[in-house]
Amino acid sequence: MSNVTNIRLGLVRCDTHGYWYAPFFASCDRRLLEKNDPPCHHYFFCDIFDPEKLCIPQVSGFDLVKVWDADPQRASDFSKTFLGTAQVCDTLEEMADDVDAIFIADCSGDGADHVKLATPFLERGIPVYVDKPFAPSLEEARKLVNLAKKNKTCVMSASLLEHNPQLNRWSQSFGEIGGAGLVVVKGVGAYGLAGIVHGIGMVRNILGDGVEWVQAMGHTPLDPASTQELNSSPFAEWTNGEGRVPAAYLHLQYKSGQAALIINAPVTVFPDICWFFASAYGKGGALHSPPIGDPEFPAGGEVILKLFRKMVRSDKPAIPYDSLLEKIAILDAAQLSQQQGSKRVYLEEL
Repeated sequence: MSNVTNIRLGLVRCDTHGYWYAPFFASCDRRLLEKNDPPCHHYFFCDIFDPEKLCIPQVSGFDLVKVWDADPQRASDFSKTFLGTAQVCDTLEEMADDVDAIFIADCSGDGADHVKLATPFLERGIPVYVDKPFAPSLEEARKLVNLAKKNKTCVMSASLLEHNPQLNRWSQSFGEIGGAGLVVVKGVGAYGLAGIVHGIGMVRNILGDGVEWVQAMGHTPLDPASTQELNSSPFAEWTNGEGRVPAAYLHLQYKSGQAALIINAPVTVFPDICWFFASAYGKGGALHSPPIGDPEFPAGGEVILKLFRKMVRSDKPAIPYDSLLEKIAILDAAQLSQQQGSKRVYLEEL
């Protein structure tokens, strides 16, 4: 695709993540943004002195031309929020006409419908961004990758923590402690896969690919305010209506000898804002990251959208498929480890 022509983009699922990402690349009515999805109009999106002014990065090169949601009214509200330029579609098949790329948003789900939502587009050779988690299982993730390869197109997925520049700059200071042998991350475990994948993304931002085995233990209560549909996943355990999710403590052992421990604490530990923290330990001491939370997330969103734009224009994967699959393999391994009494599960066995 030409680097000059704007990408005609269709957005699937007009949830909070749809509202979160769209202001980066599409003009919007600030008051409707505040009305239709208040979290995206909070202080980390708008200038504190001028609520009409967005203070997040702008990513050029996209035209939002179509939107779809299972709730037609939500899709209509979404289109109006972004100045009504996007056609509200009744079906995914209608979405696939006259678009260059598709963005599938998913704020709090487990990825169970991602293959279903992405298939009509990948089969027509349309590149697709799939929100986190890429898929609920390694089997489903492989289906998405194979669909993209078979139809000579591309697919990608990413976590805001995985591509956060502030966290990346912090990790560049590891020379001060002689390198990081152990990384400890405070993650989020109260939203099933939608939360757990962020802590894994944070570790991958710091240490990259190359996990050899995974060990998981502990249980963290699921958020009772969320629906069972949103909280359900292959990791969720429901007993008499109460949900609990494993991987409260998740150990990743790297082939390099480095290790990471992710503590997926309930969001009630930090009820006001979604904070993530990391600590790195080496032979020369320890380093502690600044908080990475909602105010820092837009920088990661900018990186992700630029990678997506690069993928669409180049017709080449922006993130290696092996890397995408390793992230979901870690989730699968965590589930198996939990089922097997916290035994080590080697990724090569999956």
